[in-house]
Amino acid sequence: MRLKNLSRDRLVEAVRRNAEDLVKLVEMSRGMGLSTFRVGSDLIPFASHPLFEEGWLSEVRPILEGARSRIAPLGVRLTMHPGQFVVLSSPSDEVVSSSLRELEYHFWALDVLGAGEEGIVVVHLGGTRGDKASSIRRFLSVLERESWLRRRLALENDERALSAREALSLAEAGGIPMVFDHYHHRLNPSPFDPERALSTWGRRTPEAHLSSRPRGEGRRGEHGQWVELEDALDLARLFGGAKVDVVVEAKGKEKAVERLLQEARSMGLLEETP
Repeated sequence: MRLKNLSRDRLVEAVRRNAEDLVKLVEMSRGMGLSTFRVGSDLIPFASHPLFEEGWLSEVRPILEGARSRIAPLGVRLTMHPGQFVVLSSPSDEVVSSSLRELEYHFWALDVLGAGEEGIVVVHLGGTRGDKASSIRRFLSVLERESWLRRRLALENDERALSAREALSLAEAGGIPMVFDHYHHRLNPSPFDPERALSTWGRRTPEAHLSSRPRGEGRRGEHGQWVELEDALDLARLFGGAKVDVVVEAKGKEKAVERLLQEARSMGLLEETP
């Protein structure tokens, strides 16, 4: 649906389709033995846009509650990861305000879908414009002012601005968990303590992201079609066998997951989820 076509009726129709697709995808994931699923940010199109009318969320809430009744028995953890335009460290008040609106929507969606405290919303620090220290200070200032963010917000290391060590320190300072991205760590390496990263999660299960470099040429940070088993094994070694929910990021999507699981099973490396 395009913004110029946004209306109450078209929104309800789109959300109904998206919710049905979500249920099917979660069911498929559970059937593959997976226990974590990332919900797409476009579940409710343009939910944080200024043209999205007040009251429309109430209109579509019953649709998501219907999806919740079908997803909840599956026992799958739901998380979300909004786009790069969410920048809490921005020097622009307008960007920060729009980022907060987007995060409010994500938190609301996970609430209605029945995601408990395990349902996190993952963000990056964002571009630092050559002044990382100021970006970090602004990020922490927003966290201090908007304390509700700590209920679901998690911080991920990235391939350019924020190394794993820096993300860990910032997450600890902000009182939020750190999501470790293995591929980003390979592109932007730093010495860091995996045990400290795990401890930022408290009683929640940590989440990590797994992807591989594209075969052949690709832009920096671009995800490959598949995930290489050696990358999965390296991630497992890094955390020493601790229980971690791994989100696979690959262009091959479920086929990439199936291929990785088949390789792991063939080597007797996979602990199946009951």
